Amino acid sequence: MQLPPQLRPASADRQTSLAIRAWNVMGGLDWAALPVVSEMFGISDIDIFVHQLTAIRDWQKDSE
Repeated sequence: MQLPPQLRPASADRQTSLAIRAWNVMGGLDWAALPVVSEMFGISDIDIFVHQLTAIRDWQKDSE
């Protein structure tokens, strides 16, 4: 999967990697699954996590 520019640092940090893995587990941005997945991956900053997931979603929309 190619990353959107907002999530494409020189090397993905841990939080970005977790957001990508969570996106794949949820099959996209699934608001109902968000609490379970964030707990499963140990995400503590939900605001940044949601921002990263929406960046992936928006990038995918734009690339269609």
